[in-house]
Amino acid sequence: MTIKPKVIILGAGMSGIACALSLYKNFEVTVYEKSRGVGGRLCAKKLPEGIFHFGAQFCTAQTMPFKNFLKSSNALNFKGSIFDFETKSCIETKNYFVGSNGMHSLLKKHGKILDIRFNTKAIKVNEKKKQVSFESGEKVSYDIIISSLPLPQAREIFSTEIQHAAIFSPCLSVGMTIKGQYSSEYNAYKNINEDVAWIGSGGFYEINNKDNWVLQFSPMASHASMDDSDVLIQTNAENLVRNIIHGKYEIQHSGIFKWKYALCNRSDAKNKFTSISDDAFAVGDWNISPRVESAFISGNALGGYLLEQRL
Repeated sequence: MTIKPKVIILGAGMSGIACALSLYKNFEVTVYEKSRGVGGRLCAKKLPEGIFHFGAQFCTAQTMPFKNFLKSSNALNFKGSIFDFETKSCIETKNYFVGSNGMHSLLKKHGKILDIRFNTKAIKVNEKKKQVSFESGEKVSYDIIISSLPLPQAREIFSTEIQHAAIFSPCLSVGMTIKGQYSSEYNAYKNINEDVAWIGSGGFYEINNKDNWVLQFSPMASHASMDDSDVLIQTNAENLVRNIIHGKYEIQHSGIFKWKYALCNRSDAKNKFTSISDDAFAVGDWNISPRVESAFISGNALGGYLLEQRL
């Protein structure tokens, strides 16, 4: 009987899940995720008021493999339109997609067929011993290790220097529920000003969620406000929303999410993944560009490479 190589994947976001799906039939694959669910930056939280997309608001699809993935994930078309203040024009959204129950739901179905260990944070990779240490004290050996973490986090746990020029910007997201009478011609607004990158209603994927809005500060404003109190962040967000959405209403604050490594720059590297050593690799959108599809392409490309090496 052929022994399958043991593969450890760190992170259950889009790139990690895409890589695992391409490998699990031919390798012994285990995914370790520090949080309690799949998604990574496809973060959506189910709160008493409804679902809030705190991370990626939508994704686009240009390649057939990702289009097929979205179809198998029961993705929905973005409902409504987006107004771009920078171009002063309405954006066509026919190629914009969302998860039916939040962006993380694009991965939940696929995650069920994989071996994923949740609430398990990796803190150190011993590349000489080919062993990963976890916060719990557990140590696990591997044949191949794959990081799907943001590059700065991967650099903290690998001893080998990871060569890549990716730069990340932060993102501060605020969820709010609007109660009362208000009017909004669009389901979302982008590039509002130097402080606000996005304001979007949950109505872009589910009409019953239309009163739940998420504001994402710009990278510059996110960096400046990251250490502010929740009250100050909420007050600033509310004032900014009232400049865009008019009417007589109250705002109920429904959460704050802070992404230290949210947006990467576009990469000039030719490879879709990064080789750390002969048996250690790193995947993620930062290898290509700041898009959900890029994360999928990165993980899928490494999976194809490892399959070719094995076969």
